[in-house]
Amino acid sequence: MGIFNRRKEEDEYNFETADILIVFDDEKRTSDIKRITDINGESVIVAGHYKVPFEDCEITTGQDGRNFFYRAPSQSVKETQRLAILEQSMVLTQITSYKPPMPVTSMDWTKGMLFGLVFIAFIVLGLTSCQGGV
Repeated sequence: MGIFNRRKEEDEYNFETADILIVFDDEKRTSDIKRITDINGESVIVAGHYKVPFEDCEITTGQDGRNFFYRAPSQSVKETQRLAILEQSMVLTQITSYKPPMPVTSMDWTKGMLFGLVFIAFIVLGLTSCQGGV
């Protein structure tokens, strides 16, 4: 029954990695520690908070996973936050703007004209074959 006795913390936050991003603001002398939600070839992402260039991070190994240190001036920290918020809002916009495809309710003019032309061709073919046999 260990499957049903999971802790609430495990259910509430399910991250792909156990890696941590530590952002140091050099000018304000502050830091922020967040759990990383995604790492790709060019950036380290904490959904809705930071999107930091991978090359700008110092990587160390901790007890639970990797630690990504990002040291930057205040302006750079604000830009990484702005990029993360922008990316998240773009994803949400794409999700909410989905419109199901419209079903085709009527035939278009091209198909109608082709069916009419085939119908007339059958009539002409039928009339010419009847006249030739009399």
